Amino acid sequence: MSTVSKQSGKTEEVKKNGKRTFRSKAKDLFVRVMNKLNFDVDFSRRKKRDWSPGHILASVKNASANSLTVFNSKQMMFDKPLFILVIVLVLVGTAMMSSASYAYAYSQYKNSMYFIEKQVVFVLLGIFLMLVVSTIPPDKFKGVTSYVFWFISLGLLVLVRLLPAKKGVHRWIDLGFTTFQPSELAKFAVILVCATYITYHFKEMNITTYKKRETKLKAARSNSYRIRYDLRRNFQTAVWPFIWRIGPVLGLLLLEPHLSCTIIIMLITGTLMLLGGTRKVFFGGLLALSGILVSLVVFTGFIPYGKTRIAVWMDPFADAKGAGWQNVQSLLAISSGGLFGAGFGNSRQKFMYIAEPQNDFIFAVVCEELGLVGAAFIIVLFAIFIWRGFAVSIANPDRFQKFVGIGITSQIGYQMILNIMVVTNMVPNTGISLPFFSSGGTSLTMLLAEIGVLLAISRSSPNKIT
Repeated sequence: MSTVSKQSGKTEEVKKNGKRTFRSKAKDLFVRVMNKLNFDVDFSRRKKRDWSPGHILASVKNASANSLTVFNSKQMMFDKPLFILVIVLVLVGTAMMSSASYAYAYSQYKNSMYFIEKQVVFVLLGIFLMLVVSTIPPDKFKGVTSYVFWFISLGLLVLVRLLPAKKGVHRWIDLGFTTFQPSELAKFAVILVCATYITYHFKEMNITTYKKRETKLKAARSNSYRIRYDLRRNFQTAVWPFIWRIGPVLGLLLLEPHLSCTIIIMLITGTLMLLGGTRKVFFGGLLALSGILVSLVVFTGFIPYGKTRIAVWMDPFADAKGAGWQNVQSLLAISSGGLFGAGFGNSRQKFMYIAEPQNDFIFAVVCEELGLVGAAFIIVLFAIFIWRGFAVSIANPDRFQKFVGIGITSQIGYQMILNIMVVTNMVPNTGISLPFFSSGGTSLTMLLAEIGVLLAISRSSPNKIT
């Protein structure tokens, strides 16, 4: 038998003869290293798991009963308007994906229902996961769990880089029956680790503390010293820890290469940092540094197609039958939609003019078939969803849940805005999908699972939005 002693977040297992086990020494070493890197790891509260079949079966039964109890509890119901908005977006997105994909599916697979059948399966799976995840207390994702997601996402990003390339990039892991895109998990992992750090270090990020009495006296005597010290402390507590957490993820994403996901993660992290307490001067500096980094990646040839896409963005009609083909066809689809569109299913550009219209450029088909009115209606749906997501997140008094909800809502909002800007040629093509609309099993399933977390946040909040 071993006893467990708790001291400064460490777990020590002591044998009867007083000697510590190799396992306890390894745990302590891991905790010290992670704490040095500002990762919050604590094994002191972890209990030994019972993995016997009987215990597992009883746990499943209890979880099922608890889920039903939660669903039936009036005090713990999730936000219904948010749930209805998600279902409407999923249904409209699936309908538009089916309309946009059948011609391309028939030409490639001799089965016009190829993408529709797969998408419906992932829609049902995603909705099921959303409902299940919505019953999990959001605090379960805090602390060690968030870093588990972070380590798993890093491992998968390394693995996908070692696997053979597909379409010239390393983004997908082939599972046989489908493909998995680790970058979708990385987005969620980044949100969790950032929210966890902000939760535990919010005071340090926002309030300057003086470790020594002489520094406090110097700050009192000199205003310039106080400002310098304040900025240095804010960099140590509100900038550097995020660089440690997000830098490896961004580096692995650039190696795929996957520039759009890199930009999305930088935007999400920047939003959480700014709201968490990072000074505006550092936020502006990081924003400028990110712009320089993206420019270097594009113009130095690190991403082979970077310069071409910049040239196409500046003048897509200069090479309308070559590199600018996709952008030109997208603009033609949008312009031919008019006010009310050609009607559902009546797009012409989806007949092998827009390449893979069910993916990144599906909004062009939406504009062509539904017109300006239909496209505006979908944008309004997204805008209402984003407003509701932020309202639900801000209303929750728990800091971790608040920042996780803001991160998830920001992710969907940024993806929607960037996709529409790409389709309308307002920014260079970065290969970013439209949430709930673009074809893709990993993206849709992960997205709906994240919505489940957002619904769980609304469920656990004592402040309900009317």
